[in-house]
Amino acid sequence: MAERRAFAAPVRALLCGVLLLGALLGGCAAQKAEKQRQEDLAELLRWLPGTYDNSAQAESDVRHGIHPPHDALQLAVVAIPAPRLGHHAFYVQEMAADNPQRVMSERFWSFKIDEDKGAILQTIYTPKDPVRWRDGQKDPDLFTGIVIDDVQTTAGCELTWKKVEEHYQASDDTKKCHMPGVSRVDLSFHLGLDTLNIADTETDASGRVVRGGYYDPYTRYRKSK
Repeated sequence: MAERRAFAAPVRALLCGVLLLGALLGGCAAQKAEKQRQEDLAELLRWLPGTYDNSAQAESDVRHGIHPPHDALQLAVVAIPAPRLGHHAFYVQEMAADNPQRVMSERFWSFKIDEDKGAILQTIYTPKDPVRWRDGQKDPDLFTGIVIDDVQTTAGCELTWKKVEEHYQASDDTKKCHMPGVSRVDLSFHLGLDTLNIADTETDASGRVVRGGYYDPYTRYRKSK
């Protein structure tokens, strides 16, 4: 018995050491992953703001006789002080490329790191009173007093971002993202240093595309300034 106890003691010590080492390595890996997510988010937030347009894509569609061609659009993306929407919020205004007074849509994008999912998440908000915020890219301080009741969002339609080689990409969960009258929403982003590609396709229960449906699902923006 004494010999068994003498043998068991170093074995237990060895097992404890292995478990401790495993915990330390696991903790180091988690810290490294968290640091990488923070760095990726910081880079994404630096790349995103600017004025974009897809004129090259729209002109190419017309030149090659593609029907329907993509609309020629301009996109303004500006960081805003809107803490009630999140610490990293942006105002996004889509306009006709040849007439900035013709506004197509207004959105708010908010980014954060979701600790439970271990990923960068984007929430898209739609203003309830779009005219109130129109041309806000020219005066970001306009958004200081915005509150969550000023916007609406669709639960389950958040996008998950990740870095792939030299760009970032994001997509929604098509099993969770549902809107009234729409059975499937396919929303994807590709962000490069000077490019932003957005695909937004909606399909009803019969399989008919009710939004998007271009031969190329992406509106391919290039940053102009």
